[in-house]
Amino acid sequence: AQESRGLGDVYKRQGLYDILDFLIGSFIVLVISLFFIWKKRIKDDDMDNETLGVTIFIACVSLICLITFSLDIPCALRGGQEMYVNELPSYIGFGRFRRTITDNEELKHLNGCIWDAYEKYGNYHIRYTKITRIVLDIEKLD
Repeated sequence: AQESRGLGDVYKRQGLYDILDFLIGSFIVLVISLFFIWKKRIKDDDMDNETLGVTIFIACVSLICLITFSLDIPCALRGGQEMYVNELPSYIGFGRFRRTITDNEELKHLNGCIWDAYEKYGNYHIRYTKITRIVLDIEKLD
């Protein structure tokens, strides 16, 4: 149990780091997009309308990602949503074609977890973020 708790602490930090990495990346993309839009508007640069439209679209998507992940940070800091299961999912396929196999619909939609790192059967306590459903912690119960 101690070993699984220690591993859970690593996953808890990793889930929070994943959220923060995505926030920083989205912020950088948003700033770059806004710079190009500003350059077009103020400097009257030769950016065509199609490029401007794509840049505005990228800025909007980045802003939506920033807002979504920002809303998940308080949930992550409070410990996240909780779930108790007695069987973890398995995978089928490789790379981008890798799919999660489980009868539990809630487990299918969790992100950021390597299920193979745990024994398939056992009593587990899983914590995850509410909106993006990133796994924060998995603890095997005695």
